[in-house]
Amino acid sequence: MMAMVGLAEIAQPADLQSDVGRQAVAAAVGAMDAYLCDAYVGLLVPTIRGFQTGSLTAIPTGLHKETLPLGPLLARRYRARSNWALRMAARSRMERENMLQVSRVKDMFNPFLPTGQKLWLDLIDSYVSLGRRRLTRWRSHELAAVAGDELAKRRKQASSALVTRVGVIVQRRHDIVHNCDRPKVAVQALSVGQAKAMIADVRDFVVLLDNHLQTHRVA
Repeated sequence: MMAMVGLAEIAQPADLQSDVGRQAVAAAVGAMDAYLCDAYVGLLVPTIRGFQTGSLTAIPTGLHKETLPLGPLLARRYRARSNWALRMAARSRMERENMLQVSRVKDMFNPFLPTGQKLWLDLIDSYVSLGRRRLTRWRSHELAAVAGDELAKRRKQASSALVTRVGVIVQRRHDIVHNCDRPKVAVQALSVGQAKAMIADVRDFVVLLDNHLQTHRVA
């Protein structure tokens, strides 16, 4: 996320500025992927332990088919530390995953959240409050001006816009990493301002999500 620092001060030819911006966007998306995978492990392990110890009375819906590798669970070297085998098994499971398909994030994290705090509708007002149409389509005063079905409609549109915007940034990262930002014939243009906007959106997507998870997690 720190990749955005100093972008505005780069005094280099425009094409070099664009390349630095591309590198920064790719780094920001990579950091987001790492955070999401680590956050999933950080939620899964306490939830399993809570069920084992009785502090949780049922396996949350959505986790019944979760699988963990036996190797770390049975390894002697992890037995000396409490919960270490379980944590290493969860981390090993996530090493085979990536969280860059943004539409999956809701399904992955909602089992750890109580009713009334689910992604994305129950969190969308926090994103709308950032005041970025590119991120949520609507702004806070535009939601406050309506009620009933129209408010529900706009909040759904804002949630869809959020997932779409972050998905577009992730796709841009794929274009940069896998084909030098040339999905077709010519290199896509990327200004410093565009790069900073993408990085800011990824940063705030992660920060608001993390605050929500830490505040409302069930275990």
